[in-house]
Amino acid sequence: MNKGRVEAFSDGVFAIAITLLVITIAQPAHYDKLAHDLFDQWPSLAAYVVSFIVIGIMWLNHHTIFSHLQTIDRGGFYLNLILLMTIVFIPYPTGVFGEALRKAHDLGAQPGYSNAATTAAAFYSATMTINALAWVALWLYASTGRRLLQAGFPESQRVMSTVLFAIGPLFYAAAIGLAFVNPYLCLSFHAALALYYALDPISRRVGREQAGLTK
Repeated sequence: MNKGRVEAFSDGVFAIAITLLVITIAQPAHYDKLAHDLFDQWPSLAAYVVSFIVIGIMWLNHHTIFSHLQTIDRGGFYLNLILLMTIVFIPYPTGVFGEALRKAHDLGAQPGYSNAATTAAAFYSATMTINALAWVALWLYASTGRRLLQAGFPESQRVMSTVLFAIGPLFYAAAIGLAFVNPYLCLSFHAALALYYALDPISRRVGREQAGLTK
């Protein structure tokens, strides 16, 4: 299959998913108290910012993975399609999470709202865990037996990259547990994970090894 077309299609899906995030922020309910209502949207804005950064970093890492692929076949395309499905779904749990946090902040004294925020945080974390598993599936398919990898990709880094991909779902599964401790702590943990993946450890390690081999 044409790798360029798959990347172009993926870029379009990423662009739609990251744009849809803004819809997760609810319109103010009382325009006679607009400043107050806008300030009360901060939990939704926090969830929006975290998810925007997450999807942006996912796009960058998706580009990184494809830069290491020599080609793409039908199996790789379908696994990439599953990955994109989990990514374009992220705005939905983001909206649920942000709204649950907002209502828990405003109406926390009423029964059920604290539990709703916990459930929303767990739902968001479960979505991210499934997304992480989709990343693992795509990488394992592409790298096992070097099925789709470029010839120049270092073998030692193929093993290390597989380990790094494999532990990702464990961190996101841990976030599900954090949801039951504190929903805000859970959201902060997701922000920290996004910053870790922003460092792109795979490309940096591969780049260092390839640079060493050329000396």
